[in-house]
Amino acid sequence: MKQLQGKTAIITGGGSGIGRASAMLFSNEGANVMITGRRVDKLQETAEMIKKQGGEASYIQCDVSDKDQIINLINKTAEKYGSIDCAFNNAGIDGKKASLVDLEENEWDDIININLKGTFLLMKYEIKQMLKQGYGSIVNMASVCSVVARKERCAYNASRHGIVGLTKTAAIEYAASGIKINAIAPASIETDIFYRSTKGNIELEKYYASQHPIGRIGKPEEAAAAALWLCSDSSSFVIGHTLFLDGGFTIQ
Repeated sequence: MKQLQGKTAIITGGGSGIGRASAMLFSNEGANVMITGRRVDKLQETAEMIKKQGGEASYIQCDVSDKDQIINLINKTAEKYGSIDCAFNNAGIDGKKASLVDLEENEWDDIININLKGTFLLMKYEIKQMLKQGYGSIVNMASVCSVVARKERCAYNASRHGIVGLTKTAAIEYAASGIKINAIAPASIETDIFYRSTKGNIELEKYYASQHPIGRIGKPEEAAAAALWLCSDSSSFVIGHTLFLDGGFTIQ
């Protein structure tokens, strides 16, 4: 039996990286997948990939910092598929590197609005739909920067710390209503964000890999597998948990 057979999943940031890997995996496990993001061409690519493997996928362009666009996403998904069984709130940005003193206010706002406010808004309207249904599962994207800090990343660090707090609060508020809410917290993963950071510097990539006791960078499919487990019935007694996918990075 497939883990999400006949269920419907929303995956934000589904045009690339962990979002795309998750959309593909959730589809393979039987879900109808609604993917969102800001780049329509990337969303189309992901949807076509899913359909080629025999799955069902739709996409909606959505800026997760915009309440009206999120309401449209939730309504259109529920109208098309009848329910929203699970959601992986994966969309996020890393933003510009700058010390706290040098970070411009608009750059702070961009990161907080997408990462933290976006997660709040997504949960707010996903939960409203799930309360009507009497069930649902939500997984939020956090980071190892939810518990440790990186220099020149004050807004990013703050946003990821905040997501863990939001996850815990929502989890205890809605657990008795049949809604399961958790988070995943990856370290370095082979995504566009990682390669933008290393800028093709092989030695820097090796350095990042060496900071993980496992000795390598994670793969998007590994993060997707963790999100799938938390969305599935297999994790039915897991509430308000942040699952670290970090190759041992945070236990050093």
